[in-house]
Order: sequence, then structure tokens, then C-alpha cells
Amino acid sequence: MTSGNKASQNFNLSDVVGQTASSLFSSKGYLIQSGFLNSSAGTVFSLSIYPTVVDFGALTPNSPVEKTLQITVSNGEVPGYNISVVEDHELSTSAQATIADTSCNQTNQPCTVNKAVRWDDGIYGFGYNLVGNTVTRDFTDKSYFRPFANLSQKESPAQIMISQQRKVIDQSVMTLKLNISPDQAVGQYRNALNFTAVAGI
Repeated sequence: MTSGNKASQNFNLSDVVGQTASSLFSSKGYLIQSGFLNSSAGTVFSLSIYPTVVDFGALTPNSPVEKTLQITVSNGEVPGYNISVVEDHELSTSAQATIADTSCNQTNQPCTVNKAVRWDDGIYGFGYNLVGNTVTRDFTDKSYFRPFANLSQKESPAQIMISQQRKVIDQSVMTLKLNISPDQAVGQYRNALNFTAVAGI
């Protein structure tokens, strides 16, 4: 690559000269990529979540309720993707009553925002399970849950799906589980889940 200014008696020329070849070159165990990788130009990358609103209805203490979300990723020529999720805050009312995120069990190894464990009977809170070909491996089966990462507690979004493949349409099912105690304050509880898709990894 070169650039510069040239001049003669009648002309002034400014030029920028790029590479004559842009490709992947190999020799004796070395790979060199020249130029800019632009194979995904013009492709469509999409993330869809359905439904966009989840209503748990009237809750009964010690009677867990589950609702599902369908997550669909299509990446075209983009090499891979990473999907993460975070809640804005715990489920809460306008009077600031809250439903805590689940701990899944009462042992010394509770579930965390990055590690799913089995959700035992009698444990209260809000959490999620994932089923799909590209979900993170800690979701061993449908009984394994995590609490959501929480923006109000300055937690980073948690990775939930990852792939290195091109030209895929991947789907996963997120099961939202909610269980309340007899002492839970009556009210309308709300929060928002924020999903982020990063194309190419």
C-alpha cells in the first residue's frame, strides 16, 4: 500500500494505491489473510423472540408457573453468533415489592447467572431454562435453571446461545419459571428482558 502527492509543470496528482490481490495465502504451515474480509456483505442477520409479552396470570403460592419464549437466529453468511440476555431489574411492583431471582436450591452450590443447576421443589423465585442445539452446555436438561443477570445490580448479560457456523437458522425454547411464597405481597409485578445478538465470533 502506498499514497502520496505528485506534481509536474501542468498537473498535480494525489493517489492512494491498495493491494493488487486480496485473498488467503498459505505456505508451509502459515496462513496470511490480506485485505478486508467482507464475505458477509449483503447478508441478513436476524434475531426474533416470540411472544414479546409474557403474562403469568394470577399466581398461587407454592404452585410454580412456566411460560415459554421461542428464540430464532438466522445468520446467513455471517460466521457465527453470540446471544446474551439480561433483565432490567427483578420482578417488582410500583410499590417496590419484589420477587427475587431463584437460587434453585438451598445447598452451597446455588445456580448463578452463568451456571444452571437443578431447581428443587419448594424454592421460590424467577428463573429460566433453555433447550436447543446451540444453548450453553450448563442446561443439562429441562430441570436445570438460572437466575437472570440483573442490570440494576450492574451485572453483565449472560451468554445463552453460541455458534461458529454460517447459513444456519437456529431455534431454542426459553422456559420462564415463577414460584412465589405465601408471604409474597399482592400486586402486578413487571420487568423487561433484554436480548443482545452479536454477529460473527
